[in-house]
Amino acid sequence: MSILRTACIALSLAAVGTPAFAQDAPITDAQAAYMGAHVFDRQVAIFREFCATDAAGAQALDTGVAQFRINNPDYVAASAAEPDTPAFAAAVKAFDSQFDQVAGTMRTQLQGRPVGPQCTQLGDQLRQARFATLLEQAKRRSAPAAAPTTP
Repeated sequence: MSILRTACIALSLAAVGTPAFAQDAPITDAQAAYMGAHVFDRQVAIFREFCATDAAGAQALDTGVAQFRINNPDYVAASAAEPDTPAFAAAVKAFDSQFDQVAGTMRTQLQGRPVGPQCTQLGDQLRQARFATLLEQAKRRSAPAAAPTTP
């Protein structure tokens, strides 16, 4: 499984519809985009931590992140938006307090992988990634399964 796919799965755990987002109303598309960008940023911090021990790998990751930002103005806009309600701000804070579990899982998955090649691969994946696609995949993964119909 690619690291970016792992990141997308982690994004789906947090970006749309998790218990951390217990608000009176469902989150809006703008809130989901902000949370997706926020989760992505938190994950990139873990990747940077992992890649820091290899200069070429760290450069490859940074180049991939820079290209991701250029290719995804919707990500840039979403990450610049601030939570628009106290309830959503609290939901973001609640997610942040739970992120340590996600970060631990990511660190465990990264252990034992060759840093340079892994970071280069991650940078390549980020250059090609589309934020809208990551959000859509996250929404699909977090959507509840349809209840079976009975005749």
